Amino acid sequence: MRVTDRQQVDGLLAALRDLRSNIFDRTEQISSGKRVNRPSDDPAAAERINQFKNVLRTTEHRLGTVNEAIGRLNFSDSVLDRAGNSVQRASELAIRMRNDTNTEVERRNAAQEVQQLLAGLAGIANTEINGRFLFAGSQTKTAPYIPGSVTSAVNTGNTGDATIATPIIAPPPALKPDAYQIQFNSPPNDFNVMNLTTGQQVFSAPQSYANGIPFSFDGMDVTITDGIGGPPAAGDKFVVRVGYVYQGDGAPIEVEIGDGRTVESNVAGSQVFSGPTVDLFQDLQSFHQALVTNDVAGIETAIGQFDQSLSQITDARANIGARVNRLDTIKDSLNLLSVNTQELRSTVEDADFAKVASELASMQVTLEASMATLTRQFETSLLNFIR
Repeated sequence: MRVTDRQQVDGLLAALRDLRSNIFDRTEQISSGKRVNRPSDDPAAAERINQFKNVLRTTEHRLGTVNEAIGRLNFSDSVLDRAGNSVQRASELAIRMRNDTNTEVERRNAAQEVQQLLAGLAGIANTEINGRFLFAGSQTKTAPYIPGSVTSAVNTGNTGDATIATPIIAPPPALKPDAYQIQFNSPPNDFNVMNLTTGQQVFSAPQSYANGIPFSFDGMDVTITDGIGGPPAAGDKFVVRVGYVYQGDGAPIEVEIGDGRTVESNVAGSQVFSGPTVDLFQDLQSFHQALVTNDVAGIETAIGQFDQSLSQITDARANIGARVNRLDTIKDSLNLLSVNTQELRSTVEDADFAKVASELASMQVTLEASMATLTRQFETSLLNFIR
């Protein structure tokens, strides 16, 4: 079969096109640093590269949530350290104030510091991070602790037989986290109400007593009722105290650490401030009340309560530490997985610069030779045509 000049030229042109395509491919590999720039370059390799990318995306997402969880837990631990310091200071005051050498005035002065510790503890329990409450469980937009509970008690030294009813609670914004003392005067038909927290009288003048008729102050309605033995006696005292209530929940904020595996990244306030064993707010309030009323037995009781409070905080911090250690281990594993995956992806996707550069140089030489051959072929064909 005779090969014509046209066929030879067409063959050379097709070879040149392939050669130019290969040169473009090698040039693109050098400029991008990648051997596979599109699926058509190597479909099997492109599929593996996509799998590596999916693993890296998942790993990076998990690393982000793990780092966030570690930060939240470490911050929680530092906040609880401050809470522990507050309780420890209250315990030191209780040990000092139980001594019989302390006067009533000294105990009232100590009560002022305890009140500041109480206010500080409320601030600690309502700590926010990035606009979200740290100890509210999953209710991160709700302040976990607000004044919202009211308790009342009859002084054990009362000589009268009157009782005090549980106050009717006003809307929480109207309440103050304070303790109040109601004291009956002589003759026992009027009484004063003192805010034990601020040391100020609630009413400017004594109030008249009426059996079973509520009287109001600072958002509360209080009812004192005659007992079987009659009305309150002169000097009888009653205590009313506003406490904190927990508005959050016990739900965990979980972070994904693997397929079907999660770790809790928060501590609910109900598991450290108001439970599970003791209520730190109540302990401080009871101690404050014992100080302002010069109740030595109450001060003695507070010492044991603070020991339990400190144990509760320590347990919570130990739990946090265990979770942080676990998350640190997971973080190291995720970092290692990310590095290994990137290396595997690189072996499949990245170009071998030395090899590609050598191929490119060889192709360019071949291209020049092919172009020269094509030129001579055109010249020969033209001369044949002239002849």
